[in-house]
Amino acid sequence: MVLESFVFWSVLLTVGLLLYVGLAAASVAGPKAAAGKQSRPVVLTVEPGELRARPEYGCPVTYRWQAQPMAKDCTVFVRVLDKDGKAVVQEDHAPPTPTSQWSGAVEYTRTLFLPRWSPWGKQSVPGPSEGRYTIHVGLSDKDERQELTAGPGVTADGQGGYQVGVLVVERDTPIPELGPQTLDLTGYRLTFNEEFTEPLSVTPWGPCGPGGSRWIAHTPYAGDFGDAAFIDPVAGFPFTLEDGILRIEARKDEAIAATDQWKRTWGAGLLSSADANGNGFAQKYGYFEMRAKFPEGPGTWPAFWLLGLPALRNKTDPSIVNIEIDILEQYGHWPNKLCTAIHQWNRANRAASISAGKNFLVRGMTDGFHTYGAMVTEEFIAFYYDGVELRREKTPECAKVPLYLLVNLTLGPGWPLDKTPSPSYMYVDYVRAYSR
Repeated sequence: MVLESFVFWSVLLTVGLLLYVGLAAASVAGPKAAAGKQSRPVVLTVEPGELRARPEYGCPVTYRWQAQPMAKDCTVFVRVLDKDGKAVVQEDHAPPTPTSQWSGAVEYTRTLFLPRWSPWGKQSVPGPSEGRYTIHVGLSDKDERQELTAGPGVTADGQGGYQVGVLVVERDTPIPELGPQTLDLTGYRLTFNEEFTEPLSVTPWGPCGPGGSRWIAHTPYAGDFGDAAFIDPVAGFPFTLEDGILRIEARKDEAIAATDQWKRTWGAGLLSSADANGNGFAQKYGYFEMRAKFPEGPGTWPAFWLLGLPALRNKTDPSIVNIEIDILEQYGHWPNKLCTAIHQWNRANRAASISAGKNFLVRGMTDGFHTYGAMVTEEFIAFYYDGVELRREKTPECAKVPLYLLVNLTLGPGWPLDKTPSPSYMYVDYVRAYSR
């Protein structure tokens, strides 16, 4: 199939100094051209350049394209290969503007994250160490990689990709800095304050609210997730309190499989501020924050997130689109990668659901306590790390509802657990909410 288009592709690699890798193309054609049509080759050109990054961190990459619409939507695939040709980093992504809609200049920036641990089948192996690596890029659809013709400075790798640059991994490489702290809570009042200074008020399923507990230990929609079962709390597991700090534990125990419908052999903990009937704490608009320290080790999955209350109060209304705001997700394989997301779950048509994730390079999530927050207003949702704004998006209509809080440590999803420490601990100093 022929993809008729004119494409100019450039990649700006930015770490400290601006380094440029440029790729110019006349057209994009699949390897199987339709009979009677002559496909023009994609010509790639490149200027010498190097990326530099510290192990376990990463660096930003800005992609610049000049194009006309293509006949189909393609994925940009990015591979970082070691000297033996083994892929140590994979950064496939869909460009923000689908390639079928490309017209003129298209530019976007993504961070290339370096893992501490790389998934390799059912095992976790150490991520890229210090050294020189090659960067390979290309275009692909669900059926095949698109065949391109390499220009000066670009080398076809024989796998449908093209070497366009070099990544140098060195421990003395500066870590990209975040911006200034901009969080301003002037005019806000504290509406929810869990300091973990008293015995933890939690029951397996509630009820929450007056006469009940502050938290329940499962998702209120009975949709527990991950590769560790959320355990009904007992003395010492999965929650303990000490000196005003909550410790959430993930532990491997073969006995857990006897009562878990998915036969999981790990247990962990979750807290929800609302029960299955929508009782408990929820708030429309405001600022929501957690201060926490995360475990080290591959396979761990701590999170702090918000869900819409209407989906609990009315479980059958097909018109409800449930909002999920992931203030923070962190995966132990990438200890310095802070993941955020806004999901709009369409109850009537799951395929119509919308998800928008953005990830950020930060330091210290496993080394000490940091704050993770989201400001939700009628106009925007803003995400914060230690008071630094990372992301701001227009508030979807489905997010203009009361939101309840969830905090958890689980494992996965699907990442190897062969080197996950048992036990693993997530520490939470406080969970707070503010309102005007």
